[in-house]
Amino acid sequence: MRINDTLAQALENPALRGLQLSWLIGIAAEKAYLVALLVFAYESGGVVAVGVFTMLASLPSGLFGPVLSSVAESFAPARALLGLHVGRAVAVGAAAFAVFADLGLGMVVAATIAEGILTRQHTATTRALLPALARTPDELVASNGVTSLVEGVGSLIGPIAAGVLLLVGGPALGLAVPALAYLVAAVVVLTIHVPRTVRGGGEPAPVRARLMDTVGGFRALVAYPNAGFLIGLFLTQVVVRGALTVLLVSTAFELLGIGDAGVGYLNSAIGAGGLIGALLAMAVGAGRSLTRTFTVSLALWGAPIAFIGIVPHPVVAFAMAGVIGAANASIDVSGYTLLARAVPNDVRGRCFGVLHSLVGIGIAAGALAAPILIGWLGLQLALVVTGLILPLCALAGYRAVRRAETEAIVLERELRVMRTIPMFTPLPLTALEDVARALVPVTYRAGARIITQGEPGDCFYLIASGEVDVVHDGHRQTTLGPGDGFGEIALLSDRPRTATVQVVDGMDGYRLPREPFLEAVTGNVSSVLAADELVARRLGELHG
Repeated sequence: MRINDTLAQALENPALRGLQLSWLIGIAAEKAYLVALLVFAYESGGVVAVGVFTMLASLPSGLFGPVLSSVAESFAPARALLGLHVGRAVAVGAAAFAVFADLGLGMVVAATIAEGILTRQHTATTRALLPALARTPDELVASNGVTSLVEGVGSLIGPIAAGVLLLVGGPALGLAVPALAYLVAAVVVLTIHVPRTVRGGGEPAPVRARLMDTVGGFRALVAYPNAGFLIGLFLTQVVVRGALTVLLVSTAFELLGIGDAGVGYLNSAIGAGGLIGALLAMAVGAGRSLTRTFTVSLALWGAPIAFIGIVPHPVVAFAMAGVIGAANASIDVSGYTLLARAVPNDVRGRCFGVLHSLVGIGIAAGALAAPILIGWLGLQLALVVTGLILPLCALAGYRAVRRAETEAIVLERELRVMRTIPMFTPLPLTALEDVARALVPVTYRAGARIITQGEPGDCFYLIASGEVDVVHDGHRQTTLGPGDGFGEIALLSDRPRTATVQVVDGMDGYRLPREPFLEAVTGNVSSVLAADELVARRLGELHG
């Protein structure tokens, strides 16, 4: 699917269009707020204050994530999103007022903590609304892609706006405008029409259950060490990201001399690179070698930081920030895919939960480490040392990442064949993986009879290679080849086999037993419609 087609499909739905607009405003406001906050911190207490405020903005999301998620789940996603936008507007607005009225650091610290607690849930709640608003599976896929693209746009324009606001009115204005933007995002959410079937909130998951899920996630990482290693690399990148947040502020003021606005512009360069990376990901995907993509992207996330320290020039810094942004988008695509393939469905959610819980903690650790490095090594050498961490990790971990890819639990060949069957196309990846594990490989020689007309049906067949003839009442009706399936009529309509299927010149494929076939197809409305259409067409061909 081309990028233009993806955009058109996702934005055709008015509800999804409204959700994407609120997402864009929210991301832009968040990025602008963070730039203004860090500039205020630097002007108040230098690089140490920047590290402390970065920690306050990120650590609560890691510590209080399970509690907030449990509370949010008690509301319908649209109401939860509305509350998040309003809550963030109040918190950031309070910080703006405290800075404007010179009320001291206490209110700004409290507002930073409150906003940090609410931030983590923004992405999760928006993602939860997507399937509720999408009308078709293709629309959902397109919307997920556009959400990543919109995030890149927001990450670009938010810091640019912050740079302008800081030039015009300083940190007070830089905080006040994002607070108003959060209110605008809340108004946009009010305009979204949510189907009645998803309006009501459910019972919140108990905090204890969420904490046990987190513990279960750590146990899963022990059971699946490839996943544990990948999360370790992710966590290392997150720590470096936290350090970079502090280092960029110090670099703008002390090394490049570009001041308040420069902090915003450097962050916007990262956003621009991320936007380009997201567009490339939508256009070409992760590529065949996820290992190469992931390790190169990991190295390119860190190496530019070192280069800024070696060649401290504004043009170099902006270019390197763009490389970091592009590498970040590539890491998201390849790394999350590798992680998803390293664990089975039943523990995948827990493993991702562990990763998300550690993000805030990792950023906080990096933010607190950065001032120590600067004080110990000086700013330029601190940039070099920080930047070399990820290239060294990428080099040392290449073989382990390759092993994670080659030992992937996902059954690539089976999924590729299943994706060609119209009944299976609408199914989500998790459902397809469950079906793939139930497939039984089969091989037939030329002339072999696979099913016989009049016999009871007990399974469905998928053709990976070779051809078969479909014979009804002694007359050949059609020939099926790779990517086709047969045997569904007897299973779906509970009747004997309506035709004989005989191998032409050898066939390799898969046999899917009745129970998993029916469970997969009848559990999805779009799959049922596709199956009914296929059955009607084939019966028409037999009796036409």
